[in-house]
Amino acid sequence: MIKNVKFRFPGALFLSFLLTLGCSDELLDQQNNNATSTENFGSTVAQVEAAVNGAFHPITDTFFWGRIVHTGAMLRSDEFNIFDFGSNTAMSTFLGNPGDRWAVEPWQQLYKSIARCNNIIAKVNEEGIPDAEIRNPLVGQAYFLRAFDYWYLVNLYGNVPLITELPDLDNLLVEQTAPATVWEQIISDLEAAETLLPETWDGANLGRPTSGSATALKGKSYLYLGQWQNAHQTLNTLVGRYSLLPAEQYEDNFTTTNENNSESVFELQFLGQTTFVWGTDIPGTGTMGNYHIDYAPPSKSPDRSHLINPWLRDLYEAEGDVVRRNASIVYDYAGATGYGGSDYTTDFAEDIQAADDAGLPAIFTRKYAGLDLGSRDQVDFLGTNVGNNWRIIRYADVLLMLAEALNEDGQTPAAIPFIDQVRERAGLTLLADTDPTIGQEDMRTAIINERAMELAIEGHRFFDLVRWGLADDYLGATSLHGPHPKSISGGVFELGKHELVWIPNSEIDANGNLDQNPGY
Repeated sequence: MIKNVKFRFPGALFLSFLLTLGCSDELLDQQNNNATSTENFGSTVAQVEAAVNGAFHPITDTFFWGRIVHTGAMLRSDEFNIFDFGSNTAMSTFLGNPGDRWAVEPWQQLYKSIARCNNIIAKVNEEGIPDAEIRNPLVGQAYFLRAFDYWYLVNLYGNVPLITELPDLDNLLVEQTAPATVWEQIISDLEAAETLLPETWDGANLGRPTSGSATALKGKSYLYLGQWQNAHQTLNTLVGRYSLLPAEQYEDNFTTTNENNSESVFELQFLGQTTFVWGTDIPGTGTMGNYHIDYAPPSKSPDRSHLINPWLRDLYEAEGDVVRRNASIVYDYAGATGYGGSDYTTDFAEDIQAADDAGLPAIFTRKYAGLDLGSRDQVDFLGTNVGNNWRIIRYADVLLMLAEALNEDGQTPAAIPFIDQVRERAGLTLLADTDPTIGQEDMRTAIINERAMELAIEGHRFFDLVRWGLADDYLGATSLHGPHPKSISGGVFELGKHELVWIPNSEIDANGNLDQNPGY
């Protein structure tokens, strides 16, 4: 499993001394067995395995999914009402400018991973590793990761350079590529990954991307592009390959229990560790859940964190959805608990007071907040001992994307069974029973609400609002929610600007071919 692997990266270890007894040409002309040079890379399985692991590391590192992508992307959604913490929260409150923090690191980490994937794709071939059963899964992971990297680059920054070759030292100042071309590359890479990756992994490799992971991300990409037929035809091939956990195990999808389960299509592997070097690309230092900082309750987070906006609570209560509510958010409902199963009112007393002081309901995040790991004092405030795998794509998400694609393609009746599978697990009434002739517009609303309840806090909501054209409706100056979801900070979404984050100033300064995104 990736989370248990000690990553190794190609590099050289050189002796820092010379023997004083003399030397000869033969002595100096020695092969360094600790080095993987550009000339011999790809000639052994061990080299390539290490390189693949190295391509994952920037993704799970603190400066991408380990933490910063949450501050800079996920927390922009209308789920979160952010307590202001200066430049650390400027992006998630729509108050940021190109000089503020957190746009640089995801850009750098994603291109670092891309460069490593490019090297694997370019250099690993039949000559170096003749056995296709060994070679294909290694190269397939590189194709999948490169697509994953570009998926987030195009959705975060929009206008990004597309680099698929090894660096040209005479032409390093690359230009931005039209997003449509980047999407074409994403689809192409995922199709390659589908053919090269296995359907399953076992043993120590459990958790690596599979052919199903590639298919799901491809279907999701078609959905984002509005290619409805391609989306539902692609996603439909996954039906039956995965299964939803039963209701009593729903919360297993977000804890350290039952990771890489039957519902998991792709998840990033994390492991709580005591070793911590902030943002350093060193094996074993970037695979803990520093995202805990952003999801922990206000008094537990060094960045003050957030409150959950009451529209999400109201949606759960209107549907009578106890299963997903209790696993996603926490407030004073019957049976609510704090860290390690402690009494909610006592454990959250300081946080409840913070909400009262802000004049807002006391509603807090449960998913990925570390409440399952023990008492408050047992969970490190930086999240270094938080090891929950982050579920990037779950089967429930696949079913809802499939339902959406069918509905948008004018096949609303065919969408009903897929949304109902998700509702049935949550113990809710089925559309097939209550509204079997539901129209396209009402189904669209049902899917929007279902995604909000099923996928709350998981990093999908902001991207969903943007692709649906609803970000300004809910996050703009006049929110359809009524109370503005960014009322604590006063930030407001600006149409034509905040769909994307800014291109880092440091990248523009270094490369005059890059243009800043509109509005910045």
